[in-house]
Amino acid sequence: MKKVLPVAVLAAMAGVNSAQAVHVNPDGLGQVLLFPYYTAQEGQDTYIQIVNTTNQFKAVKVRYLEAYNSREVLDFNLYLSPRDHWSALVTADANGDGAVQTTSDTSCIVPNFVSNNPVPFRNYEYSGPDGDSVDGVERTLEGYVEVIEMGEVVMGTQNWPAAIKHVNGVPGDCSVLNAAWNAGGRWAVSGDNQPADGLQPPTGGLYGYGVIINVDEGTDATYDAVALDNFNNIAFHTEPGSLDPGLDDGIPLYDVIDGNQVISGVAGPSGGASAGLNAVSALIMHDTINNDYVLEPSIDAGTDWVVTFPTKRDYVNSGVVATAPFTNIWSRTQSRACESFDAVYYDREEGQENVDILDVSPRPPGDEPISLCYEANVLTFEGSDVLGSAIATDFDLASGFDNGWMKIDFTSGRAPLVAGANSFSGLPVIGFAVQKYVNGDVGGLLSNYVGNVTHKATRSVSSAP
Repeated sequence: MKKVLPVAVLAAMAGVNSAQAVHVNPDGLGQVLLFPYYTAQEGQDTYIQIVNTTNQFKAVKVRYLEAYNSREVLDFNLYLSPRDHWSALVTADANGDGAVQTTSDTSCIVPNFVSNNPVPFRNYEYSGPDGDSVDGVERTLEGYVEVIEMGEVVMGTQNWPAAIKHVNGVPGDCSVLNAAWNAGGRWAVSGDNQPADGLQPPTGGLYGYGVIINVDEGTDATYDAVALDNFNNIAFHTEPGSLDPGLDDGIPLYDVIDGNQVISGVAGPSGGASAGLNAVSALIMHDTINNDYVLEPSIDAGTDWVVTFPTKRDYVNSGVVATAPFTNIWSRTQSRACESFDAVYYDREEGQENVDILDVSPRPPGDEPISLCYEANVLTFEGSDVLGSAIATDFDLASGFDNGWMKIDFTSGRAPLVAGANSFSGLPVIGFAVQKYVNGDVGGLLSNYVGNVTHKATRSVSSAP
């Protein structure tokens, strides 16, 4: 039976279930940070910022995933001092084909060539003889970011914290960490193969945010990463470039805050999704998302929505059918797995228009349901192309609906996610809207403005059959 508790008694759960269950931390601190979007398209750069607010040393996995199918394009280990702040820039490479990361931050990275060098993103995970039809490095120009704490670093057979600790702005000796992962090293498979040496379970306290900057237009759009806390209760320290830990490696216990209730459960595996992944999906399952759009002609306004499904890949890449709540498997020949949706949008004076996916067959020509076909999607209103996305889905509005808000409904035509005793309708989704106002040159000053608005969402949870 579903366990529903008032938020007022949440504090009383400390040490019982909530202290052990993964949850979205509304205060923005956690063991896992999900950045819904990065882009290096159309002259834009994205700054990724990660902060360790604790007095502990942290081993952190940083993973960039391309937008189509969450294939890894860059992965490395980051080691943070107490109170450390790390930043990096994602931009287009010199020839404009793919994305690169650059950083001048001194925090220890393994492998060490990632520091102080432009590192091109790679397309190995989706190219080759068994690759996707869209397999070029240009696919790396947009996607999203996972940051997962692997554990706290303490004294082991070596003084690992001394290597990480900043003194006068410089770490002690990052080469010690690189040597530990290289052939013959303490942590390496070809060495002592003891990656847990000096590692204790993660405790969280990380926060992050992204900044999308267009230098030519003089704009920036800043958003917060979604923070998951109590994701894992064991150290999981893996070599740089490993696909582990991932979002499927957390504990199966979850707490979902829904209004003034806490819905607790223990997820089990389903299809290609592990119990841990189903627990993470439960946290971000929403039947609807809601946000504004602004298309005011007098200021040449435009709006794009970022709609990201961070757990989608494992539900659509295994077997011959997708695992609920997703409905379509990943097609390598089409390089997509589409999810349709219903929508209703309003102007600012209560005018309303509905967009429904359901119809009888055959449909009128050109009347296919509007869909989101990727893992990190951009929905652009009336071709605004605020983010210059190469994979944007255009959403046309009825005449007279220049400004207003819209609700997307993900429930039609799909089975719910069953996570233990609870059933969640909709899709696991995060994201935000980007609004741009273009005034051009006003009195000799560039007067363009961009702002971000996080999606507002609802949940639909019932007892599993």
